[in-house]
Amino acid sequence: MASIFGVTSDRLGRIVEEAASEVYIFSADDFLFRLVNKGARDNLGYTIEELRRLTPWDIKPNISKNEFLKLIEPLKNKSIERLDFETNHRRKDGTEYNVSVKLQIFDDEEDKVFYAAIKDITTHVTIERELRDTVRRLDAILDNTSMSVFLMNEQQRCVFMNKAAERLTGFAFHETEGRILHDVIHHSRPDGSPFPLAECAIDRAFPENAGTQGEEVFVHKDGSFYPVAFTASPIRDDQAKVIGTIIEVRDISLEKRNEEARKLLMREVDHRARNVLSIVQSLTRLTRADGLESYRTILAGRIDALARAQTSLATRQWEGGRLEDVVRDELDALCPRDHVDVAGPEVNLSPEQVQPISLLLHELATNANKYGACSQGGGRVAVTWTVSDRRVTLSWRERGGPAVTPPTRQGFGSILADNVVRQLKGAIRRAWEPSGLLVEIIFPL
Repeated sequence: MASIFGVTSDRLGRIVEEAASEVYIFSADDFLFRLVNKGARDNLGYTIEELRRLTPWDIKPNISKNEFLKLIEPLKNKSIERLDFETNHRRKDGTEYNVSVKLQIFDDEEDKVFYAAIKDITTHVTIERELRDTVRRLDAILDNTSMSVFLMNEQQRCVFMNKAAERLTGFAFHETEGRILHDVIHHSRPDGSPFPLAECAIDRAFPENAGTQGEEVFVHKDGSFYPVAFTASPIRDDQAKVIGTIIEVRDISLEKRNEEARKLLMREVDHRARNVLSIVQSLTRLTRADGLESYRTILAGRIDALARAQTSLATRQWEGGRLEDVVRDELDALCPRDHVDVAGPEVNLSPEQVQPISLLLHELATNANKYGACSQGGGRVAVTWTVSDRRVTLSWRERGGPAVTPPTRQGFGSILADNVVRQLKGAIRRAWEPSGLLVEIIFPL
């Protein structure tokens, strides 16, 4: 054995010298290197003469002498046969590289030495570090994305879900790990009937070896259903063998609600457009006048009243309107404001009430402008209203205008007023008093 550790065997020397790993033999007494093979010398940049004046801790910048002696104590007391650890070696030029160390002690009673087989693992450590960095970045992306991401293995069992997926489903990953994902979040249809795995488009991405996308309805942990858009794609290994499925899922509940709202709005717009066109047709057909120019003026006034009602509704997003606003809009168009008195409590009209009341007030204001209190100076119009038991009493009173008399025939304005009141499910009373016209309209809210 002494001849071996003294490196007297030519054959052993050649084997050690040409070994692929770095080989170091150093004394168990003074710890000076006795043999360092070519691979180690070339990597370190030292000659054998220089190395024979060095110890292991001289080339290990991260381990002091005391730390090294403590590290090898289990070898010296024979509690272990081999010591494996990783550290850095420092070259002669000051650069460092990562090493994996396998250290043993040999004792032939005449001489005791340490044998170290060392492998340069710099490339491995670099790859590992880059992999950890990549994993860390990927984790950050997956944890911060709003897209829910699931991974299934070849048995369709869940092996990963990100935080967005946990929020979406209500399940924590540890509750789904190892379980067939379909059985956790996609097992039933909204009508309560079972949804077999074999019919699931998402899970077919694996056996069919093809990506798929579409919309489905998932089941939340609390039992509620919610619509999702998904993309499912197979995961392949280096040999292009499918080993699982990645699923990206997005909650589209809000999109579905918006789509339903849009459809409802389009139906409402269509209904209102048809209604307006029907009213315009009626106004065009039933309006009477002595001549074409007079006909145009009367019809335009009525259509303008209709337009003001539509504008009032639009500004309030078709949620109705304030009675005071409707009254002032129509009076301002035909009667000087300083000849008008308006008073009454806050009353909110429904969308169905704004239009007919606008037309009714337009007819009254037109009549007052042509023949009544607003047709000459000194006349006044007072529009007031009260509310009792959710019924509105709207009063139109003219004073100071020309003398009024009941009409001898019912004109279109009166016919329109009567129709409008019926549309409001109300009643109308007219009185041609010596002081001026009085009209009372009663309708429910």
